[in-house]
Amino acid sequence: MKIKIYSVVLFAALIFASVGAHAQTKVLMMVPDDFMWPEYALPKAQYQAAGFKVFTAGKFKEEMKPDRRNKKDYPDSMPVKVDFSFDEVRIDDFDAITFVGGNGAWHDFFPNQKVHDLVKEAFSKNKIVGLLCASTGLLGLVGNWDGNSTPIAKGRKAVGYFRVEALIKNLGKVNYIDGGQREPGVFADGNLVTGRNPESSKIFGEKIVEVLRKMNNH
Repeated sequence: MKIKIYSVVLFAALIFASVGAHAQTKVLMMVPDDFMWPEYALPKAQYQAAGFKVFTAGKFKEEMKPDRRNKKDYPDSMPVKVDFSFDEVRIDDFDAITFVGGNGAWHDFFPNQKVHDLVKEAFSKNKIVGLLCASTGLLGLVGNWDGNSTPIAKGRKAVGYFRVEALIKNLGKVNYIDGGQREPGVFADGNLVTGRNPESSKIFGEKIVEVLRKMNNH
């Protein structure tokens, strides 16, 4: 009888562990070359502290290098070896897709059709889409190359980096939330989470965690 009870308990434990592993929240961080280190490291720390499993993707499956200017304030900054190339990403495998900013957003995100396709798919499947700093420019460009198409987040509220403000407001047609260039700011509008600048990195990560937890509790 003891052996039988033990077997039942063991089987239940294995099932529970399997379900728990399957249900673990997964976050994908899209990392451009020449990225801003705090915009990668600080949100990632928040995701991991929340128990989320974090993956990274880059334009190519190789090391993405941080902006060399980061070395002064972040001496531990280093290249990041990504898990996937953009072409290998499957949106269905993740609960959230978040974008690290930096100068690299201009050449790895903005003109990249694959990135645009991933953002559109994530929106269509109600995944969390997080855009930080320069990457907020995608709000104006995704599916809107000619500036005459319907922007991906038209009419929604968002903050954004000051150097892409015109892209967001004029092409993206969002309700832009103003703020100082160095003033931290994040905003969540449904499944869209935006962060203003590098100074917003930590609270951006916290907001992603908050929104994911709310979604998972429904």
